Order: sequence, then C-alpha cells, then structure tokens
Amino acid sequence: MLRSIIANVNSFIGSNVEKFGMKHGQFEYFLLIFATPGINQLDIARQKNVDKASVTKALKILETDGFIVRKPDEKDKRNTLCILSEKGETIVNELLHVKKSVEIDLFDGFSQEEKAKALEYVARIDENSRKLFKSPYVNQ
Repeated sequence: MLRSIIANVNSFIGSNVEKFGMKHGQFEYFLLIFATPGINQLDIARQKNVDKASVTKALKILETDGFIVRKPDEKDKRNTLCILSEKGETIVNELLHVKKSVEIDLFDGFSQEEKAKALEYVARIDENSRKLFKSPYVNQ
C-alpha cells in the first residue's frame, strides 16, 4: 500500500515538474532550498536522511540546469551554501502549487482532524523507520 502511494505521488510530481526541465529527484531538494535559503549541503543530507554524495549529485543537476546557486560559506569555506537562482525564483510558485495539489488530492474527503492525525501517524512511522538499522531484531 505504502509503495503504491509513493509511486503515485512520485509519478504525479514527475509529470508536473518535467515541463520546467526538472526531474522528480530534484524537486524535494529545490523546495528545501527555497524553504531554507542558504542551507548547506550537510544540513540537506541530514534533513533528507541521505548520504552527502546523493546530495552533491542532485545539487549539481539543479545548479547545472540553472535552478540554484551554490557558493562558499564566508564563515566556513568548507561549507557550501545553496540558494535559488533567478530562474529558480521564477518557477517556485508553480512548484509550490504542485506540492499543494498533492496534499489536497491525498487528503480529499478527510476532515482537518483526520488529516492532522494521519500526518501525526506518518511522522511517527518516519521516526521509527529511521531506527530500523539499530533494531535488536536485525541479524538474528
């Protein structure tokens, strides 16, 4: 069931962002940079729960395609900060609309209370999933 939901959402997002020359894989990174201007690559990796190499690859594509700008952190040259480019700024509202459409469609027929509970449960499942590799049941 969860796999089907993820596949449907990814397909919807992918078909709606490709007209901007963006792939689904970069969509979430783009929105995270929009929501947190000047975020560094390490914080992106932590928030997305992915390795630094995956972040570097996604950001390189976004930068090459002109959606973001990466620049050295003046305070710490080892860090690279990410911000939207002018091109990125021109499409951000349309991409936010795609994100909002997903939320509206996924929660169609839910009351606000049901939606809040569902999001609470999913957040708890996400938190628990991050503990999987620390589970005492692994390798028994």
